[in-house]
Amino acid sequence: MPWIEANGTSFHYKLEGKEAGPTVILLHEIGGSLDSWDGIVPGLTAKFRVFRYDQRGFGFTEKVRAPYSQDDLGNDLDALIAALSLKPPFHIVSLAASSMQALTFNNRHAGEVGSFVFCNPAPGVDPSRAAGLETVAAKAEAEGIRGVMPLMLDKSYPPELSDRATYDAYRGRYLANDPVGFAHAFRMMARTNLLSALENLKAPTMVIAGRQDYVRAVSVTEGIAGKIAGARFETIDGGHFLPTTSGPALLALLTDFWGDMK
Repeated sequence: MPWIEANGTSFHYKLEGKEAGPTVILLHEIGGSLDSWDGIVPGLTAKFRVFRYDQRGFGFTEKVRAPYSQDDLGNDLDALIAALSLKPPFHIVSLAASSMQALTFNNRHAGEVGSFVFCNPAPGVDPSRAAGLETVAAKAEAEGIRGVMPLMLDKSYPPELSDRATYDAYRGRYLANDPVGFAHAFRMMARTNLLSALENLKAPTMVIAGRQDYVRAVSVTEGIAGKIAGARFETIDGGHFLPTTSGPALLALLTDFWGDMK
């Protein structure tokens, strides 16, 4: 399992696939890890160079104690790309709140983006919802991840959305999250709203909604797609965590969207 030091933090990452292929960057959700993409990576590696990593505070990446911002997460990605000598154009696939990182990257490096795919995106938090996220953060710190399960995973990933083994593995990883790191992520999200940045996207974009996403309604995700000029909007059977609950369907959409991409 490789690690690399970037932006003052130790990151666990995986870089797989065709060395000369187009670069695909997979950004996982809050509470997830690079393992969230296990269901689609094998179907990409024959054609693409696939990069994924555990974000700060999650998975096997360093458990930071200082609060951080979306800009810090953007600096992480910039530093990792430089350290690993990844080459543009980058085809960025984000899940839920990591859509904010994708938008931050576009704000900084629009010319280096080949395409975007947003899965059940959460590009920004209205100030009226910030207090609720702060409550989740405080509860995680006080009671641990198990204390927030009724508010979080129990709603976003009912077991019937996948086979039991897949669900149990995801739930186990979720419970293993560092409560402080989890809280930092929620507080960062509570302070971030990049909805206006959707209008700046020029690269080909696809937005995907899960029909059984009980966190973000299909109509909300479709509304987000409507803010992006020329965006392709798709729905598939699946919950909030599409790579985990709906790997084959998501892979099929990605393969179709990218087509004969060079």
